[in-house]
Amino acid sequence: MEKTVLIFDDEHIQNNVLKKNLSDLLTGYQFEAYSTASEIDYALENRFCTLVILNIRMDKSGINGIEIINKIFELNPIAHVLLMSPDKEIYDGVLATALKTGKIIDIITKEPETSDTAKFLQPIIVKYYLRLSEDISILNTSLLQNYSDAKNETDPNKKGLLFERFICLFFGFLGYRDIQKRKIDLSRNELDLSIRNETIDPFLNKFGKYILIECKNQPGYHIGKNDFIIFNTKLKNSNGLSELGIIATTGGFAKTTYLEAMRESGNSNKVLFLSNVEFLRLIQSDNKIEEFKKIIDEQHSTP
Repeated sequence: MEKTVLIFDDEHIQNNVLKKNLSDLLTGYQFEAYSTASEIDYALENRFCTLVILNIRMDKSGINGIEIINKIFELNPIAHVLLMSPDKEIYDGVLATALKTGKIIDIITKEPETSDTAKFLQPIIVKYYLRLSEDISILNTSLLQNYSDAKNETDPNKKGLLFERFICLFFGFLGYRDIQKRKIDLSRNELDLSIRNETIDPFLNKFGKYILIECKNQPGYHIGKNDFIIFNTKLKNSNGLSELGIIATTGGFAKTTYLEAMRESGNSNKVLFLSNVEFLRLIQSDNKIEEFKKIIDEQHSTP
């Protein structure tokens, strides 16, 4: 179970102390603290998490806490929120809509002493992750809903954005915390997603510093041999920074095109094809990391 928790609070010193105290109390969890408007925007766009601890009142940063909640739910529907408020009663009415989502796990009164706050938050956080680990269907259902939204959308622009969002959620769930969107690689070719390959899994960790992903989700678009050739060139031009690339689609691949592409794949670089069949396998699997590794092995043992 991926246990990455983002902490948003405009009190920079208190925020970092809370991060340290929670890290000391809860080993095996990843806590990250963000305080300024630009830091929080970056984290929401590029960092994956399953829980956000949010100070609802952030006057110093000039950010509206309700807007942050809405953006969390929009960009990461898997994540839940634990709210801290200096005046809990004031915000009960304001949060009425957010509370109806069921994704606010608790609202606590923010204590000035962060060590006390960390000790108070500890059992709430543990209980939340225990519930997720005991019922993996909660996350599987959310992933499947986001995948189906991307697959069934008919508007080309929305379809692409929804699919890219699903890809971010899925790979975040696998343990990849830093997922950059619309980056430029060393050959100056635009890619959809660039994942920092910081996983501790030794099998996946060997594929260079980055995993590059090309999302193909246009209505009626069929992946062809040229898509592979162009993408494989991008991998080669990364100067060894990436040795694994993924072409992802909610559709399928022609078997002949797939076999031709595999024959041309170099030994150092691997291109993985994730289509509708593979995504459904991955979403429904109880051990998604092992299923992902199995798909890599299957595709690159093809003669």
